[in-house]
Amino acid sequence: MPSRAERRRIGEWVLRAALLVTLGVALWRSMQPPIASRAGRAIAASAFERDLAQLVASSAVKSVDLSADALPSRAERDALTALRRNEVAVRWNGTPPSLAVEATRAREPEARARLHVTGAVQPTALVDSAGLLDSVRAGPGATVEAASIVGAVRAEQGKFAASAYAPVQEPRRAVLVLGRADWETKFVMQALSEAGWNVRARIPAAPNVDVHDDLILPLDTARYDVVVALDSSAADMATAIARFVAEGGGLVAAGGALEIDQLGRLAPARAGDRRPGRILLADDSVTTRDLPLRPLSLARSDAVSLQREQPGITLAARRAGLGRVLAIGYDESWRWRMLGGTSGLAAHRQWWSNAAGSVAPAREAAPRSSGDAAPLASLISSLGPPSSPVKSSSERSRDSLPIILLIIASACLLAEIASRRFRGAR
Repeated sequence: MPSRAERRRIGEWVLRAALLVTLGVALWRSMQPPIASRAGRAIAASAFERDLAQLVASSAVKSVDLSADALPSRAERDALTALRRNEVAVRWNGTPPSLAVEATRAREPEARARLHVTGAVQPTALVDSAGLLDSVRAGPGATVEAASIVGAVRAEQGKFAASAYAPVQEPRRAVLVLGRADWETKFVMQALSEAGWNVRARIPAAPNVDVHDDLILPLDTARYDVVVALDSSAADMATAIARFVAEGGGLVAAGGALEIDQLGRLAPARAGDRRPGRILLADDSVTTRDLPLRPLSLARSDAVSLQREQPGITLAARRAGLGRVLAIGYDESWRWRMLGGTSGLAAHRQWWSNAAGSVAPAREAAPRSSGDAAPLASLISSLGPPSSPVKSSSERSRDSLPIILLIIASACLLAEIASRRFRGAR
């Protein structure tokens, strides 16, 4: 049997071997890449595109704090949402403006673009792909019309921007004008025709004798956008007009047309007694305030008053079925065209075109892209409300292996030295 001294030597060799193994493991561990740290990143939205690839590819990021010095694009919001769904805390801070823009089309043959902007408390530029369109500063909201736009419309306020695409206007259908053979019918037809509308008409010229376009019937939304009824001569077509409106067509009713029972049930208002217009003096010109008027009284709870003069309501509208109805209180609007001075003709033409377009059904093809019309609202919807800014931090994952190796190596070395000293060896 080995003696006690021999057993002590064997133990010392075991401790020495354990010390060498521990040192070898420590050497191997020192050559390995460090354990990835989990870090919090604070970045600016204006530089987010540059850092996006790194954030998405890295597994070492535990949180992202976005400073909204600009509004992130839709793709950048989607990336932040994806990070959040992969257990990365995403917060944002800042006070970006609540900028939003909407692009629509006037429902008229020329299809002007209408740009509605909100949040423009500071000067805001409206631009499209071709350049500057206009600038607004309207606080709660503003509307700008543009004859044509190219590509997306952007409302820009410094680094902040909202964008939208206008729908593509399809060709308008015809307008059917129903009225007696008088000045009003003649000049309403002429105004609509000059504005680009395809005008068809039926005009009673004598008892049982009508002057009309060929094949004006059937009256449906495949052939017509709007019916303009100027007086009671539309009574015999009231049933067809009611069906046309229920299917989505538009109706403009003025004067005696509002007294027809079936049209009255569709109309938003009733017409009162006629009030004569203002007597003109030398060099005077007519405006809408000077026209003869039959003040309107709202007949339905869903009717909306659109315009009012001193005697009362002059324009009212409502939805009926799938269509819309506009009631007009003005009488003899042709006086505006003939006696309105240098601007009368153009103003009368535009007014009647707007009236027809206000009730015409939408015939628009949706744009290929909707843009980013309200980026702040989309940001809050995706990431929640803003939070307090957080400084960048880094927290390295704890690695206990070096401490364990140090303890083992120290213990082996001390035990071997103690054993050698107890047996009197150096």
